[in-house]
Amino acid sequence: MQNSNNKSTTIIKIIALLSLVRWYNVLLVGIALILSSLFLLNTNVSWKAILGDDKLYFEVIAISFFIQAGYVINAFYDFEKDIINKPNETVFGRVISKRTCVNTYVLFVVLGLIFSFFLGFNIFVFNFIFSFLLWYYSHRLRKITFLGELTAAILTIMPFISLSLLYQTINSTFFLYSGFIFAITLTREIIKKLVALKGDLIVGEQSIPIAIGIKKTKYLLMFLMFMTLILITLNLPPILDSQIIYFFFLSILLIIISFFILLKAKTPNQFNKINTIYKIIIGFSILSICLI
Repeated sequence: MQNSNNKSTTIIKIIALLSLVRWYNVLLVGIALILSSLFLLNTNVSWKAILGDDKLYFEVIAISFFIQAGYVINAFYDFEKDIINKPNETVFGRVISKRTCVNTYVLFVVLGLIFSFFLGFNIFVFNFIFSFLLWYYSHRLRKITFLGELTAAILTIMPFISLSLLYQTINSTFFLYSGFIFAITLTREIIKKLVALKGDLIVGEQSIPIAIGIKKTKYLLMFLMFMTLILITLNLPPILDSQIIYFFFLSILLIIISFFILLKAKTPNQFNKINTIYKIIIGFSILSICLI
């Protein structure tokens, strides 16, 4: 009977840990890296040669471990705020102990560095910096007004920069995608601060809405949405003959819808609708890479 209970507890902890590291986001990033290597960075190389390269998988595995470590340590530092904002979704502290959290974080970082070691000195150093920034963001940077949101957006595109370093190649299409993802992520990070406003107020975190007010934050978001639309428009001519243009038209439509929701938004639920729309844009932006 006791063994059965122990097995059940272990299974619950594993499920909780998978939820904590957001495996679906990690999987999406892994798919994005593979698609980027095929359609963005190695357009003159056969797909068999790319998919047959062990270094690609080592890179994907290393980045995956670092991202999971980032989610774990972020949950560690965000415990109080998550209890306030997402009491029913928070598993850390109830199912997963602080000790388990820290041990898991260290394990994932070490595994990430081991896989990075086999990719060359430059990649090892870059991925080490990426791992350090993930920790420093959770520990310190995310508490600094605007710098936290800016760092989060930079961290989002760093895995793709690492992949570019691995293949020692870069092109205008890669810049387009990186810039677009950066703009979308930065906007979403600020929206998330509006959704989590109550928790930030209680724990004393100086987010953008607290520092400059909700009204000015909405103006900032409108500006970022407008700039994103300009970025898309400027890059439409080179992709007019590509099927990916349909994705960008969809993105324009979703951003415009978000803009009008933002005009009247006042509650966390209304801001969360915009957050959901931006999640959809990010998801489709990754899957659309194969349309280039």
